[in-house]
Amino acid sequence: MLKNKLKKITAIIVALAMVLALTACGGGGTDAPQNSDTPRATPQATADPDNGGEAFDGNDWVMLKQAMIDTTDMAAVAYLGWFEDYYDLYDYSQIKEYIADTFVAEDHPFIANIDADHFVPHIGGQLFCIVPADENATITIYDYIFDYEDYTADYGDALYQSTDGKPVLVMCNESEVVPNIIVEIIDSNGNELSYIPWLSGMDGTLEVPYDAPTVLDFTPYEKLGYVTENDYTFDPAVLYYAEDWTAYVPTLNDNEVAVGFWFDEYGNMEMCYEVYGGNGYEVYYEGYWYPAEDDSYPASALVFELSLVEDNSDIQIARPDIYTVMSFEYDEYSECVYMTYEDYDFLLDNEADYFYTLYNAVG
Repeated sequence: MLKNKLKKITAIIVALAMVLALTACGGGGTDAPQNSDTPRATPQATADPDNGGEAFDGNDWVMLKQAMIDTTDMAAVAYLGWFEDYYDLYDYSQIKEYIADTFVAEDHPFIANIDADHFVPHIGGQLFCIVPADENATITIYDYIFDYEDYTADYGDALYQSTDGKPVLVMCNESEVVPNIIVEIIDSNGNELSYIPWLSGMDGTLEVPYDAPTVLDFTPYEKLGYVTENDYTFDPAVLYYAEDWTAYVPTLNDNEVAVGFWFDEYGNMEMCYEVYGGNGYEVYYEGYWYPAEDDSYPASALVFELSLVEDNSDIQIARPDIYTVMSFEYDEYSECVYMTYEDYDFLLDNEADYFYTLYNAVG
């Protein structure tokens, strides 16, 4: 049952993964900046030697600039919310009202003082604040045009430019999957940052670059209603409702392993895997799943207890038993389950990453 469905969906999932990868990277029209989905914490208030040693309150935009001194950060960026009726908010007075009436003015007073000349309304309902590190930086914001036929993206017209280094508010991204602006920042030393503000498809946090030049994330996640990892609960019914799932796991020897999972409502499960590319490497496990019920793990954590049933590989390296703890998150939009290793055994001996995206093998 499980091994047949695993083989049938392989081509479909690989094609889907390629489409999503092209979308996220912007395709071949331009090399889109490589972003990370791991947000950096906003630094706490520090003493300002130019202000008599008095500490900022942690909300001043000057404090954000201080936090970026002697770092690779060229800008601080925050996601401030989504507006379904965004066409009504192209009137900046509506944005000002939102800022004044919500946590934004309380947590970040400087945002309430951003004037209409530093507001960029584009098509879409995601609101971002961008604070350049250099007070003399030039900020240019371009339309970013995605071609859905060949999955490429390229620069469009310039939508905005400033040279005063002041914070900017941007409304953009009609699609949650495809961003539609790109921000270019050039500081007084000639350093350049190309950055696309958008949200991670994994957890909805702000995408920030992995490599220098980088971006400081000061998004107020808790005020926006994001749940922390330890507070997130997961309904296992998602797993056994669909029954069959497949993940593609990179390994340390540059292979990719297709791992299939099957669950039922009584706590039974199966796992099988085979090296992507078809080397005749197939291993099958059976066992049980149940809630971890341990406060040291996220509330979504489940325990897997698995025993080896069959090893058809030539090298016979599969472990006889696996005991592991995994945490889970379900994305209703993509209908994928995100599974993260927490403790004990790894599912594979030579995994390169302990994060799995489980694709529904039924629907």
